[in-house]
Amino acid sequence: MTEILIHKSADYIVEDRDYYCSDIRDKHKMIQPSEDLVSVTCDSKIFNSNPTNDEICSIYYPFEKESFHRIYLGISFPLFANNWGAAFLRHLMYLIEPDGGVILPVYAERQGVEKNYWSRSSLEVMFQSRQKWWGMSNIWAENDGVMSMRIGKKQPPKKNSSLNYFLENSSDSNIDIQDVSRHHSNGIISAIVEQIIINYFGRTKSVTFCDIGGDGLLSSEILMSDYINVTHSTEITSEDFNVINMKKYLPDNLKSKLSINSYKNNQIEFNGQYSVISMMNILNDIADKEKINLIVNAFNGLANNGILIIQDKMFNDTKFIEDLFSSLPNTFEHSQYSSIVATKHNQKINIAHYSDIIFNELKSENSSRNDVVNILQKK
Repeated sequence: MTEILIHKSADYIVEDRDYYCSDIRDKHKMIQPSEDLVSVTCDSKIFNSNPTNDEICSIYYPFEKESFHRIYLGISFPLFANNWGAAFLRHLMYLIEPDGGVILPVYAERQGVEKNYWSRSSLEVMFQSRQKWWGMSNIWAENDGVMSMRIGKKQPPKKNSSLNYFLENSSDSNIDIQDVSRHHSNGIISAIVEQIIINYFGRTKSVTFCDIGGDGLLSSEILMSDYINVTHSTEITSEDFNVINMKKYLPDNLKSKLSINSYKNNQIEFNGQYSVISMMNILNDIADKEKINLIVNAFNGLANNGILIIQDKMFNDTKFIEDLFSSLPNTFEHSQYSSIVATKHNQKINIAHYSDIIFNELKSENSSRNDVVNILQKK
């Protein structure tokens, strides 16, 4: 077995395989997979060093170097054009044979930017394909919507990312399914938060970031981003959370730029005013009134024009939103971003996607606005 195809989950296998196996995008059979192409997913709880189609295994098994000839990324895979995504692609290049390749979908420039997905130019810049390694570029434009990455004379640059810590400390004897899920989810939510920051503040403006109730992954990943200018990041966590290793995801030169504060019984105090505060799925076990008080407190911790980024199921409840909005003390603007791609929802426009399945999911999300990411900007 030398070729694998990576899916978001088993629900997308048929569509992902068709994207590469049909002759629509590969008329000259430049990237056509072999008949024994094996599917692996992001959410599988089966970890095997030799995956087969008898059972769907996880891509996050710590495979040996040069385990595969080709690795295909399905159009369902949430691979964003940020440091996390670059670290993941660099890892895949470690897993392929010297004459192999990583085959992946890329978007047209504008569509790529709006989703924080890879476009051709961003892929070329990140992996230095304009330097000719072994007499050829290591980034090949195969066909419409498809590119491949080949091993060059030197390794692509290693970008700072929390994923590096996970990959470097994984072994077949210490696989933690919960840890795998945390890191994969962080790859998605950090990309969405990063794009929101870009859309509100641009790529160069100095930003202070604060995450409430997290485990250090999001606050670290945002601090390490090469696409935004986060000058300081803060993690506010409960007193019963073990904070000893919370800075382990950061290189030494950035550890001083992450502060860790603790709170007791949801009594959060802000030591300053932040450009961005995030609260990601931390309100589940709190009464509605206490949730509103906590959100209002966080909103008051924003600097002028700062943004509060929240994902919580209570925002699916119209009554809760009305009560919250009536409790906010200042003028504010409310917008909503997809939880699937890094794009703002617009009722009149559905977000495009190569995957028909995900396109329909985005249409449904745009209609219902359930489980989306909410933005409250302080005006």
